[in-house]
Amino acid sequence: MTSFADLVISLNLVLAGLRLGLKNRQVGEKWV
Repeated sequence: MTSFADLVISLNLVLAGLRLGLKNRQVGEKWV
């Protein structure tokens, strides 16, 4: 089983990825 620390790290990575995706989406809409 994964440790609690590994879960927290993976969640942070997912949240960071979602934030980047939203920023990129907003920038794309502005450029289009």
